[in-house]
Amino acid sequence: MTKSQTEKRYIVTFADTQTSESTAAEILNIAANKIQDGVDLMATDAEIKPSDILHFNGLGSTTLTLSEAEVKKYQADERILAVEEDLEMHILMDAAGEWSEEASLSAVHDFANEDISETVNLYYQQGYQHGQTALYQNLMSYNAYPGDISRFFPPLAFTAQIPRVPMALMPGLPIKPAPFPLPPFEPLPVLTQPVPWNIAMVNAPKAWARGYRGTGVKVAVLDTGIASHPDLVISGGASFVPGVASYHDGHGHGTHCAGVIGAKNNLIGVVGVAPNSKVYAVKVLNDGGSGSTSWILAGMAWAKANGMHVVSMSLGSVSCQSLAYTNAIAQLNAAGVTVVCAAGNSGRPTSSFRCVNSPANSPRAIAVAAIDANKVKADFSSFGTGCCPQGANPVNISAPGVSVNSTYLSNGYKKMSGTSMACPHVAGAAALVKQRFPAFTPAQIRARLLLTAADLGVPGNDQLYGAGLVDCNQATL
Repeated sequence: MTKSQTEKRYIVTFADTQTSESTAAEILNIAANKIQDGVDLMATDAEIKPSDILHFNGLGSTTLTLSEAEVKKYQADERILAVEEDLEMHILMDAAGEWSEEASLSAVHDFANEDISETVNLYYQQGYQHGQTALYQNLMSYNAYPGDISRFFPPLAFTAQIPRVPMALMPGLPIKPAPFPLPPFEPLPVLTQPVPWNIAMVNAPKAWARGYRGTGVKVAVLDTGIASHPDLVISGGASFVPGVASYHDGHGHGTHCAGVIGAKNNLIGVVGVAPNSKVYAVKVLNDGGSGSTSWILAGMAWAKANGMHVVSMSLGSVSCQSLAYTNAIAQLNAAGVTVVCAAGNSGRPTSSFRCVNSPANSPRAIAVAAIDANKVKADFSSFGTGCCPQGANPVNISAPGVSVNSTYLSNGYKKMSGTSMACPHVAGAAALVKQRFPAFTPAQIRARLLLTAADLGVPGNDQLYGAGLVDCNQATL
């Protein structure tokens, strides 16, 4: 077997999290000009070559291709905390759930093509008809013409053919009522934003009523990107998928998660937990729904550098805690970024790894389990830590994750299931808490969410539900 056949991409995590590119080059015994800024390079459409050595400033990690001999050499260096394979990560949507369902629910037309939704069109037509009725009633009640003038125009067909004669020029003329029955004038019902069951379940509307909607809070969605949608406002973002410069979502998963967090309160479709939050699209998974750990680390480094307050990660792999993720989450926390992760979808009895997945099992992450509309754990939702070495993070909290309707591709909406759908509920709740308590650290936000959760399952904290169902109202009191 040749050397090239044994080489793989690895993540080298340094003991000193402030390790710079030049120091990393010294430790790895390579030329300084061989190391590049990973975030800057990967944010372009450049392809990553096996020879590329990328450093993630602010995380103290470097990704490069190594042989088995080089791995052993670096593992023996006290300046290096860990050398781990650059594992593949995937979206955490339940494969047996709603993914194959036709995206025919609540479809919204393309506003860019001067079309409007069926609901908005209905109200427009009703409003136009009622407006004509009101105008005609006023005309017939206050006109200055004696006699029956209905012969000039039929009901509800007022035109500019009627001359305008000021009342002051015709003193003494009687005001005559309309000579025939008019359609009843009924006020239009007040339009309200439909609130999905899952948003109501986490008590988000009660927090909104007290003014907490995530205003001013930046939430980065590390996923397949976000597609443009009339129910979403994308505040910015970047792509760290090699060869792809746009953060556009060609899969649908990231757009769905973004809607759960921040779909707007705009009378159409759905509404998110934190509708006034600033949602950022950080594409770290390709349109097939998968990506490498290094892509995700680049996205995390970007979130730290760009002042995000919350990071939502509905992705992972059935593996134990990674020191690269543990280190990255710790660095984001230190910078004021709360990291929320999906617990995983390997909880069924047939799975050989039922425990919380990586990176949710990394200490300081907020690991989110999925429940259904009856507040019962979804059968696929991962739980426990027995598969991994001591110190793995368990399920911390639960949120709706079965048949959740949210924004989707082509300006539509779709029901999907998975801990992927549960995770953004808690990310949205974290945004509400951040608005309510601006000075809170990620540790305090985490504690607040867990302490105010509604207990589920056996009394107290448990391995299936963690602290219980996230409660946006209680968390923002």
